[in-house]
Amino acid sequence: MEAIVQNIYQSPIGNVHNFLCQCQQCNLSAWEHQDTFSIAFIRQGNFVFKVFRNDLDAFNGLFLVCKPGYEHRVGHVHEMPDQCTIFSFPAVNVDQLEEQGRELSWFLKNPDLHAVLIKATPEMEYLHHRIFNLLQKPHFPRLWVEQMMLELFSLVLSRGQHKVIPPLTDKQKRNHLPVISSVKTFINENLSEDITLPQLAASGHLSPFHFNRLFKQMTGITPYNYLLQVRLKEAHLQLRHSSQPVTHIAFDTGFNSLEHFSAAYKKQFGLAPSQMRR
Repeated sequence: MEAIVQNIYQSPIGNVHNFLCQCQQCNLSAWEHQDTFSIAFIRQGNFVFKVFRNDLDAFNGLFLVCKPGYEHRVGHVHEMPDQCTIFSFPAVNVDQLEEQGRELSWFLKNPDLHAVLIKATPEMEYLHHRIFNLLQKPHFPRLWVEQMMLELFSLVLSRGQHKVIPPLTDKQKRNHLPVISSVKTFINENLSEDITLPQLAASGHLSPFHFNRLFKQMTGITPYNYLLQVRLKEAHLQLRHSSQPVTHIAFDTGFNSLEHFSAAYKKQFGLAPSQMRR
């Protein structure tokens, strides 16, 4: 497979690679050996990941978790070059990852399953967004990046029992996935703003009614709930890693009242914002 693979971060915790497919007329790659345990987030595009007895339909918004020691092939069904962020881990860390992923034991302990797709939640996507954007800068706080990486891995590996991911048609993957992806990016980058439904719909050249239905169909949640979960995740990060007052954090993350923020936060995390810091 023709691709540019950029090593954008190295750490004893793991390495981060920016994978940019360069295929113009890809059909199916040769067999490739998986040397490390890896978690890849598919930022763009769609491909088929072929492993023992399984053809995994991987597309934007999913995480691909691969165990080491197996072979795979990758194919494209249409001309949509994929882009992925790949987190790979040294062998010494695999046991610790598996300890975090007890809910994924059905996959991790089964020798016949070599890879699995996991649907990203809004908080997973936001954590990836924060990590990937920081790694593009010439200088960034390594400890902060690594803390977010560990939190992301924990969320991905604690997704519970095997869940069937609803299949998408070729038309949805070709025409609608890029629109939904761009809207998610816009939300992640503008979470503190007073975002409107017509504003999001216009970015995809759709009517608000069509866009609202399409977003729910493609992601499983409404645009408002996606925005709410992203705001709550950013607030959660600030509560844990800053000394800013709770009121400041509430307004900084787009909430228009402390009462609304406190109620939504407690519903999401089980504790009031002030209790999270104790």
